[in-house]
Amino acid sequence: METVVHAPEDAYETQSEMRIVLKPEFLAKPLKQARQSSQCAFFCHTHPFDQFPNFSSVDDRGEAVLMPAVFARAQGGPHGTLVLGLEGFSGRVYRAEDDIHALSDISEVSSVVKFFGSEKAKGTSGAVFDRNVRALGEHGQSLLRSLTIGIVGLGGTGSVIAQELAYLGVGKLVLIDDDILEETNLNRVVGSAHADLGRSKVSVAADAIRRSGIGATQAEAIEGSVLDQSAAEKLFECDFVFCCTDNHGSRMILNQIAYQYLLPTIDVGIRIDAEEGRIKAMAGRVQMLAPSLACLQCNGFLDPEMVRRDLMSDAERAADRYIVGDAQPQPAVISLNSTVSSLAVTMFLAAVAGFSMRARHQNYVIGEGTVRGVATVPLKDCIVCSSSRGALAKGDSWPIPWRNS
Repeated sequence: METVVHAPEDAYETQSEMRIVLKPEFLAKPLKQARQSSQCAFFCHTHPFDQFPNFSSVDDRGEAVLMPAVFARAQGGPHGTLVLGLEGFSGRVYRAEDDIHALSDISEVSSVVKFFGSEKAKGTSGAVFDRNVRALGEHGQSLLRSLTIGIVGLGGTGSVIAQELAYLGVGKLVLIDDDILEETNLNRVVGSAHADLGRSKVSVAADAIRRSGIGATQAEAIEGSVLDQSAAEKLFECDFVFCCTDNHGSRMILNQIAYQYLLPTIDVGIRIDAEEGRIKAMAGRVQMLAPSLACLQCNGFLDPEMVRRDLMSDAERAADRYIVGDAQPQPAVISLNSTVSSLAVTMFLAAVAGFSMRARHQNYVIGEGTVRGVATVPLKDCIVCSSSRGALAKGDSWPIPWRNS
């Protein structure tokens, strides 16, 4: 949980147009709090007359004195400094007193996600994205080009979302799935063909994106599961994530990462209940996971028993006498998958690119042909999304229950 401490007038030892110095006694309390709660300490000041400020020589000399004192009182780190201007900022992250890294991007994550400081996308978008620009503006299109989006699960919904994000002009996609393409997948995995049978779904999706030659100038295919730390950590390179997996264990991991690392995520789900070729019920759901929004745990969408099974190793699952047989494949219809996927991508545009849509949780009531916005409130003591008992903003200090090896 973040704590903002403003320095009052009497907190300064020196305060002039060219230099400010905080009193050691003022710094003692917030640094003690950072040490006791394993928090990072960031020191912010302004260059109010600069559009895009840089650290001055005075700043450099001040940090040379400040940061050793900070690490002496709050050893864990990392800690950092920010200088704010009228439009941009400069930042530094200290992993140790002498281990310094430039901070190039900052995001503010809630139901709306704001990105600051990204200068990766410059120039005009060209004729290909002319119709996008008419809706999003040149700034919105440039923002999409600067983003890295993760997609977990490249089946019936994930493959559609990957194509739509590419056609929107998103700069890079990180695709994660451990499945290979089977013949029964061909009716719903967009971009696949018979020649792709036996290949990984992520490779099929990446090739389809590259063939289009439109957006997603980079498509990184990760053949793995987010139940495993090595694959899931690739998501920390992303600005936004789509959860298109169909198992509870993966959903649990992504739900926790969304709040623990403030990584905005949209969870996509569709269910069709059928018996002997006749549909009995069907529904779709799209839900954004971010601070101030209810998580999957709050809404009761995670089945603890299914999570337990998904986190087992193959040997543990085979030895568990409560697990009998294989799960039966669920029905899938590409038109329904595509509808729910498009709702998810539109919600993403509303969250990052200014689309005027407030809903961050929608139910697609297929039988009625309606989409309903759902108002949900986070549980104040939720073990995932609360700051009191949960993983909210805990970062590496909070454990994640990865799958047993």
